[in-house]
Amino acid sequence: MARLVRPSWAIRCTQSGCKTLFEVAQTEDGKQQEVVCPNCGEHYVYPIKDEDEGNNN
Repeated sequence: MARLVRPSWAIRCTQSGCKTLFEVAQTEDGKQQEVVCPNCGEHYVYPIKDEDEGNNN
């Protein structure tokens, strides 16, 4: 059985029919990473940068 050695975070898929919780590797400060839900294939970019959150004003 494989074991994840590096530090990791968990992301929950936000698709209404999925809601899968899956682990992703922590990124270095200031870097973003694109991940894909292993269950439904939905794409996510994490972590969300502060300036991306503020653009909805």
